[in-house]
Amino acid sequence: MIKNLQLSFFLLFLSFGLYAQFGTIGYDFKDPYVDFCGLKFAVRLSTKNNIYCPNPKQLTIEKVSDNEIILSSNSLSAAGGQLISEGIIELKLSKGINHRISISAQASHPSELAKSILVLVKGVDVRSMISEQPQANGVKEFKNKKGIRVSYPSRAATMPLVFLTTHDKEWFVLSKDREIRRKGFACLYDHLSNEPVVLLSHDADMRKISSKIKAPEWILGKDRPRVEVVKERCLDLEQYFDLIPYIDKQKVHTKWIDNLKVVSFLHGVHWTGHVFNTYDQMGEQLEWITEMLNGKQILAFLPAWDGRYYVNFPEHEPDNRMGGSEGLKRLVEKAHRLGVKVVLMFGGPNLSTFEFLKKNKMMEAGLKTPSGQAELQDWLDWNTDLQIETMGLIMNFGHPKYLNYMISKTAELFDTYAIDGVFLDGTLRWQNSPDYSAYDGLVKYTKEIRKRYPEKLLMGEDGYDAIYGLFDLFHTSGGPLGIENYLLRYTRQFYYLAYPAENGSAGVHEIGWSNDSETINNADPKYTIPSISLFYGDKEKYDTLIKAKLKAYKNWELMPTSLMKN
Repeated sequence: MIKNLQLSFFLLFLSFGLYAQFGTIGYDFKDPYVDFCGLKFAVRLSTKNNIYCPNPKQLTIEKVSDNEIILSSNSLSAAGGQLISEGIIELKLSKGINHRISISAQASHPSELAKSILVLVKGVDVRSMISEQPQANGVKEFKNKKGIRVSYPSRAATMPLVFLTTHDKEWFVLSKDREIRRKGFACLYDHLSNEPVVLLSHDADMRKISSKIKAPEWILGKDRPRVEVVKERCLDLEQYFDLIPYIDKQKVHTKWIDNLKVVSFLHGVHWTGHVFNTYDQMGEQLEWITEMLNGKQILAFLPAWDGRYYVNFPEHEPDNRMGGSEGLKRLVEKAHRLGVKVVLMFGGPNLSTFEFLKKNKMMEAGLKTPSGQAELQDWLDWNTDLQIETMGLIMNFGHPKYLNYMISKTAELFDTYAIDGVFLDGTLRWQNSPDYSAYDGLVKYTKEIRKRYPEKLLMGEDGYDAIYGLFDLFHTSGGPLGIENYLLRYTRQFYYLAYPAENGSAGVHEIGWSNDSETINNADPKYTIPSISLFYGDKEKYDTLIKAKLKAYKNWELMPTSLMKN
């Protein structure tokens, strides 16, 4: 029967073939594949209840032209054909210039919510998948029949783009989505046909989930320079997300960024209460390093300036043990006399404590998973007692009450202490949340602060493509982020907070001791503003070493990249 069905398709629609699919599901799912441009394509609908492919018994494959075909079905198959359901599914393939294949897919189910739509591709002999720089786990080898996968937006995929290498070619897959919605990329091994299968998924926005889903256009191509493909995504960002390249920004008030030679981390109070620097001691160290470097070339970055690191986030008030409100004011005034800019660290999206959230009736402001569960901040053993500290919740900047609080707190600190900028910890935090968009919240926050304080600096941690242009500086874990260093098209960056002091300590950072950390090993000074961590007493202990570093940093220059230009 199956052979007769396949034969009828060959007769009616030339030589489009159908092939069985096996992935991580433990049976033959019986996806109908269609041949196009030397590859094989299939489509699936994932709902909140199950996953479906076209019903082969009601499948049609329409050859629109020599360059376009449409696979569709008016019913759905699940469980390898054992379950048949009403529904509609369609896969459209079009051939363009330069070996580009345009892929569109849509589907609906009469009674189930459509969670995602997947495209399956065979015929690419995948050896590895590249979605980011290696230090962000963005290079994954496909070997030993073990699957690889990555999702956007994340640290390992800061664009909805991957490159797939074979023994002699390089393919790419790029989503042309004009919104921030989750994309999945994977390569699994089909044990039935003994070959790799590439999976591409587009997830519905959980705030708008319905019984219908339509994936934005995917572009599948090969043998193009990576920089050209990355540039294509950059142009999409600039057209649809209003990103402005760094060289085109009106930098009247923040032009000083281009003069920076070093970012000095002046650590405050460790989670356990150990004070690395008081405000006055920070001021002493700034006086000392400005003897070797012009103050206008220094940015003072203050982690844990507000007391025990993470313990009071996001209260963000000067710490009494460090010198209180007057001590912070003295520090900022001294820094400005020296020409140094001062930036304070915020908890940002990365954490709000349970105490703060309960007191301010914001427990619903946590960043939620697609299923509606709030994400806990619970991955660190801060005091090495062999138990993880559950600090609070990861936060959703899109939540109106929390967003308004963070805008007000930022304004308060600017007005009270004349600081030069704020840093949002964890701007990378994103989930396909069912209530509010974390991305939209960052857009609203940055727009409002820039409107009120155009001369102030906004900084973020890690991130992804659509938010890089929202910030003036990024604090990145282990060297430049972005395939082809595209981050530098929109912003500038410096080493991670974990970059150690001279004794090897990461100070308030959770790494603890980091002389041999990934941050050190992956740092690329050509593209990253140098950093130095200073604890009180270091100038006496490590005078020669620190002076040697500062002397070298004095001559630092950013190496230009092709994507930095228009």
